[in-house]
Amino acid sequence: MPQTKIPTIAGLLIAAILVSGIIFFGERVPAMSTLFARTEINAENIKITNSTDVSFSLSWTTQSPVVGDVLVSGGNMSSRTALDDRDTPTKKIPTTTHHVTVRDLTADTQYQLTIRSDGKKAQSPSQSVSTGPSLLPSENNALGPSYGSVLSDTNQPAIGALVYVTVEGGQTLSTFVSPSGSWLIPLNRLRTSDETHYLRTTQRMTENIGVRVAGKEETQAITDTLNDSPVPVMTIGKSYDFRKQQAQVPKQPTVLGTSTVSLVAPQEGSAIPGTTPLIHGTGIPEKTVVLTLGITNPYSDTTIVGTDGIWRYTPIKNLGIGKQSVTMTTQDSSGKTIAITHLFEILKSGTQVLGDATPSATLEPTPTSTLAGEPIPTSGSILPTLIIVFIGFGLLVAGGTLLAL
Repeated sequence: MPQTKIPTIAGLLIAAILVSGIIFFGERVPAMSTLFARTEINAENIKITNSTDVSFSLSWTTQSPVVGDVLVSGGNMSSRTALDDRDTPTKKIPTTTHHVTVRDLTADTQYQLTIRSDGKKAQSPSQSVSTGPSLLPSENNALGPSYGSVLSDTNQPAIGALVYVTVEGGQTLSTFVSPSGSWLIPLNRLRTSDETHYLRTTQRMTENIGVRVAGKEETQAITDTLNDSPVPVMTIGKSYDFRKQQAQVPKQPTVLGTSTVSLVAPQEGSAIPGTTPLIHGTGIPEKTVVLTLGITNPYSDTTIVGTDGIWRYTPIKNLGIGKQSVTMTTQDSSGKTIAITHLFEILKSGTQVLGDATPSATLEPTPTSTLAGEPIPTSGSILPTLIIVFIGFGLLVAGGTLLAL
């Protein structure tokens, strides 16, 4: 009896379908396993700083870059979202370091905080914070701002690194490193560690500084209030002791008049790897600062001193490579006009920033240990295994069918 070939053709068709299925699922298993394995992002190294009667800051790190913000509720206010200090409603940048300042709060009031990553609740303990009491107006203390520069382990600006400053007996204050590698924290309204009074200060007080980036131990430095303007240059991964060391005195800028206002960055004679550096300093809150930038084709613009006594400005035009200048003009507390000019240099793209970009002490840093435990492997997804099992079962069934035919 002649054999029919229809079963053989059917078997080949089944085999072709199975092979196509293997190829189809093989190309999609990585994406599908990532989807199924996705978990909440951990918020690590959480700190509450800069507390006053009407504001506070919350900072943390994540292992992968995400857009971070904080959902705030409590008191008489409805729930609202506070963005990272570097973000705007129309421009949000994923990063591994996060610094959010919540403002316009009520004194002596408790607030609940939810940290979010890319709009979703981050995996972190619940946070709550109480604002401090309202304090009677008083004269600023005698402490000037603490400021300096931080470099990465590749000698580049440690952009976005979190900086924490604690003066003995005082609260912890914080900020982040700017694109030029600089940071600035005013100390003139410093409160006690329990935030109930303004701190009584002396000329020389011990000052602890911590710098944190994601995935590394906090960089530590000890200095004092006579050696924090500027703090000598620090590099991620090293520890320092600058106490009772006299930092090099920076070149004197052109100053017309005397006041407490200052032009902190760019520093006189510094070299900056970027054509739109962050320009900042201190002044009288709510006062206008007029800035004139450039040498060949100068232009002027204005900014306002914030309630914390800090003003910041980013050029709206790219500054040319080579020598540049910036002149700030504002008024001091007595209404006297003050003008300060700094000369600096814009480096070509790719040029490294050397340690002398910011005046520093000659003290040698003490490297910290770089030994660390290996991270615990993350559990994988069971999806690829299940797919392989089902494909194998299909092949067995198809093979048995072909043999039966």
